[in-house]
Amino acid sequence: MARLALDYLWFDSLGYASVFLVKYKMGILMLVVFTILTAIILFSILQSGIKTLQRIGGSITSLWDQEFFTGPPKEYIEMKPAGDLAKGVKAAKMPALILIIMISVVQGLAASGSWLKVLMYLNKTPFGTADPIFNNDITFYVFELPFYKFLLSYLLTVLLLGLLVLAVLYATFNWKLLMKAPLNFRIVLGGFLAVLAIRTYLGRYNILYSETGVVYGAGYIDVAIRQYIPVILAAIFILSALAILVSGWLDSTSAPSIPKILAGMIAAMLLFSVLGGIATVLIQEYKVTPNELELERPYIINNIAMTNTAYNLDEVEIRQYPLTYNLTDDVLMHPSIINARLWDYRPLMTIYQQKQAIRTYYGFNDVDVNRYDINGTKHQVWLSAREIFYDQLRGKADTWLNKHVLYTHGIGVVMSPVNLVVDQGLPEMYIENIPPVSSNPSLTIEQPRIYYGERTETYIFTGTGRDEFDYPSGDSNVGNTYDGTGGISMSGLNKLIATMALGELKILTSSDIDEDSKLHIKRDVLDRTGLIAPYLLRDSDAYAVVGDDGHIYWMVNAFVTTNLYPYSQSMWIGNTRVNYIQDSTKAVIDAYDGTVTYYIIENDPLLTAYSKIFPGVFKPMDSMPDDLKQHIRYSPDLFQIQSTIYTDYHMNVPEVFYNREDRWQFAKEKYANSQIPVEPYNVLLELDDSTDFIMILPFTPVNKDNMIAWMAVNQDPPRYGQKIIYEFSKDKLIYGPAQIEALIDQDEDISKDLTLWSQGGSQVIRGNLLVIPIEDSILYIEPLYISAESASSIPELKKILVVYENRVAMEDSLEAALLKVIGGNVTSTAPSIPVGTGTVTGNMTLTELLEDTVSHYEKAREYLKTGDLENYAREMKMVDSLMERLAKLVEESAG
Repeated sequence: MARLALDYLWFDSLGYASVFLVKYKMGILMLVVFTILTAIILFSILQSGIKTLQRIGGSITSLWDQEFFTGPPKEYIEMKPAGDLAKGVKAAKMPALILIIMISVVQGLAASGSWLKVLMYLNKTPFGTADPIFNNDITFYVFELPFYKFLLSYLLTVLLLGLLVLAVLYATFNWKLLMKAPLNFRIVLGGFLAVLAIRTYLGRYNILYSETGVVYGAGYIDVAIRQYIPVILAAIFILSALAILVSGWLDSTSAPSIPKILAGMIAAMLLFSVLGGIATVLIQEYKVTPNELELERPYIINNIAMTNTAYNLDEVEIRQYPLTYNLTDDVLMHPSIINARLWDYRPLMTIYQQKQAIRTYYGFNDVDVNRYDINGTKHQVWLSAREIFYDQLRGKADTWLNKHVLYTHGIGVVMSPVNLVVDQGLPEMYIENIPPVSSNPSLTIEQPRIYYGERTETYIFTGTGRDEFDYPSGDSNVGNTYDGTGGISMSGLNKLIATMALGELKILTSSDIDEDSKLHIKRDVLDRTGLIAPYLLRDSDAYAVVGDDGHIYWMVNAFVTTNLYPYSQSMWIGNTRVNYIQDSTKAVIDAYDGTVTYYIIENDPLLTAYSKIFPGVFKPMDSMPDDLKQHIRYSPDLFQIQSTIYTDYHMNVPEVFYNREDRWQFAKEKYANSQIPVEPYNVLLELDDSTDFIMILPFTPVNKDNMIAWMAVNQDPPRYGQKIIYEFSKDKLIYGPAQIEALIDQDEDISKDLTLWSQGGSQVIRGNLLVIPIEDSILYIEPLYISAESASSIPELKKILVVYENRVAMEDSLEAALLKVIGGNVTSTAPSIPVGTGTVTGNMTLTELLEDTVSHYEKAREYLKTGDLENYAREMKMVDSLMERLAKLVEESAG
């Protein structure tokens, strides 16, 4: 109970107390209703059995006149004396009632576990799409059938328990009576068979999920034969039920006994099953197999159409990509080149950890890509949040006080552009250090503290009277006191509840934790969002965003799913099997307060139902702050799922699909020394006269390496979610990433250099090979890193490989490599993107830099006057950074 109470307090602290109560209100209601219903049914059955025994025991002579019993002459029935029978029944009645109540409660508990099925049925919304076989709206399969099956399963269980009640009762007082079955026993058994008939009849819809044909879903045999098998079985059950009921009124000499009726029923089922199996084999072998394509054609069409709809691939725009290879040196000004990703997330993660963790207990969970408007221009950047890794608090630092009271939060983020490199082959930093310092005013972080993140797996207390550890400053530490809205107040009984729920007596005995303290639990942002909406499938990774208000936020993509969409090909996503998935919502989590807000990206019938069941959870997209809208990303997990499906389901011609003659696969590339599938990657790409943030993935034919197509999905509003497939002509060979890697390896000069650099304790790391479609051409760009083989080494970006048509270049800068492969003039006026020197001034003029420097210096002086040393240090670090940029700009101007 303490755990349950703490969970309620957690939901209440987030403003979702009503969401928490939905489950328990409906669960308790169903527990009560189904417990009472079960008790009434079982008690009624028990009472009818007792009355039967009382009638028999009260007048043996008139036994054969009772309409509820037929049997052999009375001399074959051995009855107990009436007085003994009445005493025995009376003695057994109370234990039987107690047992019925216990069974009813168990049934109620079992039924209450289906609370969401009931609510989904009560809040169902039409899909507006019908299945092609039975012409039922998809709502019938997603919302209604699960509810019907739940009710029927419940009734089957209760009626079976009723049969057991009567069987035990009769066997206890007169087992021969059980063998002849009074009418009440026949009614219950007939009811059981009738319900079983309905449940079996609904099985005919299972053909829509058949996996036995050429495609997922109903095939020719399913429609011609298998759909009728449940219908005939249901008819057998109904006829058997009627026979059992009617036989109770027939003359005893002509009435068939229940065992005979049941034996006949089983025989009929077996006979029908054998005949149906033989018919299925014969029709499949001699009719379907010789004419399979012709007969299965309509069902293949159904499968293709329904699968593409279920995975939101029905509106993919298909375009032909003409290849002209007519690039000039003007391409250097193209947004896709200016923002070409030279930094791969894997070596960059190592650099962040080595250069920016600052202390051993800090770390970065991962690195995420996004785009930011900097000085009026869209830039693609890498960003990672600095969190406390509690498993790194070792030795004397590994104490309860440190983990739960003092070390409460991470601090700041690290951000670097995807394309800029400074001295020694390291990334240019837009945001760095502790406290975080930004090289641009538009990226200033006002609230850098991360109380909720990806590595915040421990509970913590704030407002304890002790200063929390904020960040290190030289030989000392700076403290902080949490003043946010997050957390559960420890006033009243809450402290005792927390002690019991978390199993930690120190919480109760700690003098630091009082009514002004707050408990922060479930701080992992993925777990946090999942607890509020457990019915949604979530991305495997959250990504951090810096808002215009200077706060850090987390974003998590979440989806509605089901495995009940007819005809749609199913697949496993982790431990969840789905055949319908939609990009539904984005969850935004404040890293400081822990508040969670779900925004609707695209409504669908499932999300509409959830919104009705859990009012207030999902907000319209229009209510998301505009600065956060600029950073929403399409889910890479969802894109990979959709791309996997599309490798087969782009074949919309039945003959092609049947023969599997145009199957695709993800292209392969070489990373380090291993060949791996290309992961979806992001580029700023110019499509339809607009430069947008695009996620793309190249495809090759199955078991081949030449590129056949690439898929793009737009991530920028208002074209968010737009998917385009660019197909190449099949008459011309287009190199795929693996072939480009081989082409690079075949270059003698490059091969020699790679071999040379790999010697002497160094390691050559070949980064992601990017396939960049640009102006009816294809460019391949691959960064090259060199790192020492020691664990503490820092990878350095040393060379850029570029391939254009069949020409390969490896140079110190992207500009030089591009100009070499396209035959341009190296003295081009296009902006340089060098390796080792960096472009650090952006678009700011000398005057703007001077004004910005003075502004930050004045702010620093004001903070110093008020004693705000934290903000004073931040502003002075900004001044230092701007002074370095001024010096570089002056030096460049003098040169």
